[in-house]
Amino acid sequence: MYTNDFYIQGFTSAKKTIHELVDSIDNQTFNTPPAEDKWCIGEIISHLIKTNTEYLAVLENKILGDTSGLKKGNGPYKHPFHMRWFIKIVSPEFKKAIPTIPPFEPKEIKDLDKSELLSEFDAIQDRYLKLLDKVSKENLHLGKIKVGNPIYPLIKMSLSACFAVNEAHQRRHFQQIEEILAQS
Repeated sequence: MYTNDFYIQGFTSAKKTIHELVDSIDNQTFNTPPAEDKWCIGEIISHLIKTNTEYLAVLENKILGDTSGLKKGNGPYKHPFHMRWFIKIVSPEFKKAIPTIPPFEPKEIKDLDKSELLSEFDAIQDRYLKLLDKVSKENLHLGKIKVGNPIYPLIKMSLSACFAVNEAHQRRHFQQIEEILAQS
């Protein structure tokens, strides 16, 4: 399931999906929480930007530098049990709410600007795609190259797991946005 093409498709479609969901909504809908203690659409996108930015720093540090000493090969990639569990709980199939850790908290509503957030979100997807392009061209094995988790660096993750976590996490929050829009 997890291949370079899977990730390329996921990050390419994320740009299309976010715009299909929010381009036509007004700022009030974008910035109004659906209920007390729930995030508005803008906060969800802000959260995704913060999460992706942390992971991208680790990924870019590993992939954009000299890769001559990194393991070569390609997918499909497999993840150990604990990473499969983590990917599962950040995916849309997992229905329980998961508390957000402080580094991933969204901006305050007063600081949200729809066009700015969408532009940042698009740029992040482009950064993922740039990395995946280099990975493919240099035949880097995403399953065998490890990095530290961006928040807990002692926890090692494969590059594939980093991509998988964020691809699934985005889909989870797209579903959340769909649910908010269905209620409004």
